[in-house]
Amino acid sequence: MALEAETVISHDVDKIVAAYASRDFHQHLADTVGSTLESFEVSGDPAHAFEVTSKQSMSVDRLPDIARKVIKGQVTVTVTERWSKPDADGSRRSDMDVKIHTAPVSAAASQVLHSRGSSETLSTVRGEVSTSIPLIGKKLKSAAEPYMKKLVAVQSREVAKWIEQNG
Repeated sequence: MALEAETVISHDVDKIVAAYASRDFHQHLADTVGSTLESFEVSGDPAHAFEVTSKQSMSVDRLPDIARKVIKGQVTVTVTERWSKPDADGSRRSDMDVKIHTAPVSAAASQVLHSRGSSETLSTVRGEVSTSIPLIGKKLKSAAEPYMKKLVAVQSREVAKWIEQNG
């Protein structure tokens, strides 16, 4: 099973991208999911092509049961998002790499924010979770994929809330 999710976000693409490029939003998201934002960096201008790199840590207790058998203590995750410049209709694409430092698990995904006018955006996320653990790797991957899908849903919900509260 690959990661696939579609969500309608009740804000325009520019506001969503501005939030995704904001340290404050990433701090809000970390607080929401119970992690600690260790670092955050934006390279480039969010009005054009740019890159966001964030690093978070969290207790392994927040992960699926199978992951707790392999990972102990804290888990550190680095997410790198490479955003395209806006298309003619204002839509944007992000290619994302997720690296879990304390486990041989990673993910690659793309997110497209399809502009639906000034008040609505369709977010489409597609990706793949990878693991290099023999024997239990398939079980770990199967447990990680719904967890990643849940995080995508939380991010979409929270970006809408954050924009409403912060403009």
